[in-house]
Amino acid sequence: MSCFKLAVISIAAISPGLFAQDSPAAPVHVKRVPAGEAFDFDSPLKTLRDAPTNPVPQTPPAAPINTELAVPAGYKPKTDVQLTKTAEEAVQMSAKWMAEQNQPAAGRDGRVVYPYGAGLPTVVCAPLRVCMIELQAGEKQVGEPHIGHSVRWMLSPASYGDGAYATSVIVLKPQNPGLDTNLLITTDRRAYYLRLLSKPEEYVARVAFAYPDDMDNERKWQQHLAVQKEQQIRSTRIAELPPNATDAMFFNYRLKGGNENIRPVRVFDDGKKTYIQISAAAKSREAPVLVVIGPDGKQEMVNYRVKGDMYIVDRLFDRAELILGSGKKALKVEIDRERKS
Repeated sequence: MSCFKLAVISIAAISPGLFAQDSPAAPVHVKRVPAGEAFDFDSPLKTLRDAPTNPVPQTPPAAPINTELAVPAGYKPKTDVQLTKTAEEAVQMSAKWMAEQNQPAAGRDGRVVYPYGAGLPTVVCAPLRVCMIELQAGEKQVGEPHIGHSVRWMLSPASYGDGAYATSVIVLKPQNPGLDTNLLITTDRRAYYLRLLSKPEEYVARVAFAYPDDMDNERKWQQHLAVQKEQQIRSTRIAELPPNATDAMFFNYRLKGGNENIRPVRVFDDGKKTYIQISAAAKSREAPVLVVIGPDGKQEMVNYRVKGDMYIVDRLFDRAELILGSGKKALKVEIDRERKS
């Protein structure tokens, strides 16, 4: 057995260049220490402590702060602005309009009716309830409604009816009570500006509007439509007549019975078709039924069509009847065609 101690790598023999990344590693020296001799462990550590090391790179100093762009200490943004005299007058006018009393009235089917343009309409809703804002019949919404608080109010467009009588509505549902905001609805006719309030329990189910300024225009429009319809009926009736109809018309028909609500204005034929023109009073009432009386005196059904105020029969007949109602109380008008001489 060897009498020497375990060989110890002399740390002092390691070249300082070993720690440099670009220098080759120095050779390692092994020294045997005989038994009984003490090994100085501090010497290699001291050598390692005294060895030079690579310098640590220094962080460059920070760039100087531009004090011209920095927010001054204690700065507070403006929460209000100064209004000009013109702006103050505009705000006062708007506030006056919103403060005007817009007296609602009771409408049909539970509607609360506000006069349009008379003041700021107020719609009161409640959580877990549905409120409805109804527009004018035939009026169409343009774009999406705009609401001041879209997070706590749910609104969706809807409609009912068809054609010229289709009615647009806005359905409202607040999420919480105690809300106060406004709503803007734009249509192809006008703009609606409303105030919305939410209460714990109270609410208005249906809100609609009256249009005093449009009543006269609506009446004139309905008269215009009626004239157009009458002209269309007349043009259709004339188109049914053959060319040079006045020369071929036969007007010798006798009328008997009935009253002004069923009795025709005139009856004539063109040699192929028979035309029965009813009165204006009969147009707004239930239409009578036309039957032809056969040679045996029995009633026979006949093909005919009604266009406007004219019955058009695709044949000639000697006798016929216009019948309104049934049984003994039925109204009858007898139509007899005289023979040509």
